Amino acid sequence: MTRKACSVAFTIGWASALTFGWIALAAPPDEPASTRTINMILAAFGAGAGLWSWMRVRRDI
Repeated sequence: MTRKACSVAFTIGWASALTFGWIALAAPPDEPASTRTINMILAAFGAGAGLWSWMRVRRDI
């Protein structure tokens, strides 16, 4: 991946991690557990993408 692609993946990854994490934490108590679980999994994938792309950018410097 190019440096620009890694920086885009970093931004989108961490933005999705923050967004889905916030949605999971702010969910009303009567929301189904499966919806909260999906939001937490999407947040984890976003954080993983952000961390992976950050490591790629750091390696290319």
